Amino acid sequence: MKTIYKKGITCMAVLSLLSVSSCKKFLDVNNDPNNPTKVSAANRLVGAITTSNGAALWRGSREIAGLTQYGVTKLTTGTNLNAETWRFTASYFLWQNTYVYTMPNSIDMINLGEEEGSPCFVGAGKTLMALNFGLLTDQYGAIVVDEFYNGKVQLSLTPKMQDQQTVYSRIDQLLDEALAAFDNPTNKTTLNAAGGDILFQGDVSKWKRFAWALKARYLNHLSKKGSLYNTTKILDACSKAFNADGMDAEFPYLAGGLQTDENPWFSWGGFVVTSTDPNSALYNPRYFSWSQFFVNMLTSLPVTNTALQDPRISRIMVPATSDGQYRGLRSGGGLAGGQGILANGQNGDATKTNGNDYGRFSNSGFYTKQTSPFPFITYSEVKFIEAEARLRSGDTGGALAAYEEGVKANMRKLGVSTNEINTYWTAQLADGLNAHFANLTQGLSHIMRQKYITLCLNPETWVDMRRSDFSQAIYGPSLQRPLNLNTVVFDAANANQWIRGMCYETNEQTRNPDNVGDNSEKYRLLTPLWWDKN
Repeated sequence: MKTIYKKGITCMAVLSLLSVSSCKKFLDVNNDPNNPTKVSAANRLVGAITTSNGAALWRGSREIAGLTQYGVTKLTTGTNLNAETWRFTASYFLWQNTYVYTMPNSIDMINLGEEEGSPCFVGAGKTLMALNFGLLTDQYGAIVVDEFYNGKVQLSLTPKMQDQQTVYSRIDQLLDEALAAFDNPTNKTTLNAAGGDILFQGDVSKWKRFAWALKARYLNHLSKKGSLYNTTKILDACSKAFNADGMDAEFPYLAGGLQTDENPWFSWGGFVVTSTDPNSALYNPRYFSWSQFFVNMLTSLPVTNTALQDPRISRIMVPATSDGQYRGLRSGGGLAGGQGILANGQNGDATKTNGNDYGRFSNSGFYTKQTSPFPFITYSEVKFIEAEARLRSGDTGGALAAYEEGVKANMRKLGVSTNEINTYWTAQLADGLNAHFANLTQGLSHIMRQKYITLCLNPETWVDMRRSDFSQAIYGPSLQRPLNLNTVVFDAANANQWIRGMCYETNEQTRNPDNVGDNSEKYRLLTPLWWDKN
């Protein structure tokens, strides 16, 4: 936010200079049509979408992927290990990336949409603002909303923060306003007039479903908040959200362009290495392989932990070059620790300490290829939200139907054949699926484990894990705290103590201490957010 303020001061100085009459006359007769002084809303949309993904969502995902035990590092020392072992400090930059590099694009697009008489851009901007505020508050709790940059008045250098309950109210209001804007048929410019709608190519009906999907997501986060958890509202939002394959709100990465056109999990997110030998000290990417915990999600069934290989595993991961088997490391253990904990809770093979005993993380499958899309929210997630809401409301049959569609939709997206899908589903039924959904915890085990798979690398997984209190009854006995845990903050003897939030960024802590409050790691990492408290 400090950077924005400086930019604002610079802009005001430039505008003052341009107001001098001689300069104005000069500019009047030297107007370059190829260098406009004001960018239209249509030309701001692509930037708002791009920065929401590449600057905000990606930055909020990079370390969370280690925290939620998707990816694991190779060595047990060095900065790459910090996320896995919960060594988070005020140098974590989601705050800056979202406030400085991302949301001003959406704010400016909202203002331009209003000025130009094209409310569709107001709707798109407010949908993206709701998404970004949600990303921030679900990692930090209280955040700046009311005194954030609005493109109209000077910024406060010491903005007040809203508590998370208020933030959630503001998010819901933004989405209501977005939907109202989308419903306004009078638009002087269409969403894709400049080719900037890289999400839905100008289809306002899909943008509306995007907004409703976000409504469902944030309403569903309130599962610990008693009467505030309203299954009727959640199911209504789900009914108006994505309702078919191909509707996912996701960023389409490209090949053959700039490095930033590529999926960051493929290369530029810290995965470029100077050796091809996985046993070399020079081969130490941010994430070396997928975790054994994730392998377990794809090689065993919920509740019973019966061994069964999910056909998606070959679409997501590559097997070990040494023997063609799928295996992973334990979070915090590195290559020296050998294979991680198995699905049944037993230790894996500690002798597997050769790099070739593990498939690679980068460029390994659907989520880490060069052109892999990086989703904001998907049709599958909506169906799992619906399944959870129906299960909690006592509608077992409806929960099962939504759960089935959530699983199968993600399989179809990853290119799994109909025969493979049917075989997998038959095995779930034979393992007692219907009976499991008669029990809330067992039903949630199915929903959350399958949602973990479909949300691959998305920080939304951390929300689910916190709402589920990192329960082994839900995620299985292999969900355990990492090795080499940050014992400066976390009690090594307390297996039930998990990470609950993030520290505010250094700039905010230094410039705005009265509103930030206690930003110590001991307090921030251990304190549950508002929706995480019963």
